[in-house]
Amino acid sequence: MTTATRSSYYSAGEHPHPEYELERLRAQALMFWPKELRNLRQLGLRPDMDVLDAGCGPGFITEALLESLPQGTVTGLELDEGLLAQARGRLVPEENRRLRLLQGSITEAPLPDAGFDLALARLVLQHIAEPTRALTELGRLLRPGGRLVVADADDALWGSIHPGIPGLAGVMELRRQHQSQRGGNRYVGRAVPAMMRAAGFTDITVEAVAVTSDELGMDALAGQLDVRARTALMVKEGVISEEQVARTEAEVQEFLADPASSFMLLMFLYSGVKQNGEHR
Repeated sequence: MTTATRSSYYSAGEHPHPEYELERLRAQALMFWPKELRNLRQLGLRPDMDVLDAGCGPGFITEALLESLPQGTVTGLELDEGLLAQARGRLVPEENRRLRLLQGSITEAPLPDAGFDLALARLVLQHIAEPTRALTELGRLLRPGGRLVVADADDALWGSIHPGIPGLAGVMELRRQHQSQRGGNRYVGRAVPAMMRAAGFTDITVEAVAVTSDELGMDALAGQLDVRARTALMVKEGVISEEQVARTEAEVQEFLADPASSFMLLMFLYSGVKQNGEHR
């Protein structure tokens, strides 16, 4: 989730409620993963591949990949030592020769050339100031013919809420501005295909993955609407007022209590192939 360049994601000790953020990340991984895995297999993921989880964070997807690759290997790469400690505490890589967890940047990875069949960068590019540089570095790490998959969002197409939550749009706009000021871009999704081409990838594809409360139940998605936890740093920095948070939080609770409410989230999977020969 972080790189050696500036990152908009929380640094170690920065989030006022890290336990809530970890739970949100866990729930997000679990609800999207079955459909993500189906798409990854359609893109050529095989049980014996060597896979890089670039910006692996606390390792929830790293663990899911390991379970999906019984004859393969998984390497989790994460710059933030606090998040990496979370992954190491749960996955114990020294007891599993198929797993490596490394501290390092996806823009300057401490890994040799051409070591992976597939690289996954999941919800990483929106947090970094130089995403094309990261894609070029991931190309270096792939074997010829290897595939890069970028899973990320575009806030113009983030999903839907019915009935609407009046104050949520204003909160989301402040979050976009806050992330942008920290070097991130919540609209990065639309630029990914062009950046992949610029980094030398070909055969680029795009797939949308949707999860809904109608399919999974509202409890599975409710954490993504935890306005107080997700704006805690913004309140601390004076980006948003406590009054606006409390007002929107009350609206969210009313929405969650309505049995007729429906919530959908979208993520996009962008993929490209490293061609034979030297990558840029």
